[in-house]
Amino acid sequence: MIYLLSLQLHIESSSPTVLPPSALPLELLNNAVAGFSTIEELIKYLEPDRWQLDLEDLYKPAWHLLGKAYIHGRKSRVVDLNLLKEEVRMYSCTPRNFSVSVREELKRTDTIFWPLCLLVKRCGGNCACCQHSCSECQCVPTKVTKKYHEVLQLKPRSGMRGLHKSLTDVPLDHHEECDCVCKGNTEG
Repeated sequence: MIYLLSLQLHIESSSPTVLPPSALPLELLNNAVAGFSTIEELIKYLEPDRWQLDLEDLYKPAWHLLGKAYIHGRKSRVVDLNLLKEEVRMYSCTPRNFSVSVREELKRTDTIFWPLCLLVKRCGGNCACCQHSCSECQCVPTKVTKKYHEVLQLKPRSGMRGLHKSLTDVPLDHHEECDCVCKGNTEG
């Protein structure tokens, strides 16, 4: 977003006339549009002088464009685009709960842990709206923290029958922030 604003400022300063956002090349405008969180912010950016009128016009029904579901009252006449964007964000590349095997995470074959699995935050979701110019994006962590979880550790006793039981803290990686990057490039 900062890059786009500086690019627009550069365009504005290098030309005698100020270009409206709609005059930007389509790829730049697409990237700028992707950076807004709400429909209000987007409309303010596109039409700073008349954004409120344009926003109201968006939610007025245009009967010739509406499908039968609207006309027959089976569908809401107000589309909440902010809600749609929020839903996409929830299923896009974000930290989310994953169940992991403690033994596998710690690569410990000599010990049993209870519980066997724990919930950790890991990056997940899709990168369908990836803003990079590459053939394929992947969701990767950009901020990882180590958190300690108290578990029961069961280890065979050497030379004896039975198991040694102890409470222990195990460190597991939690992804705090994620981002879509070009596949094969972990730096973005």
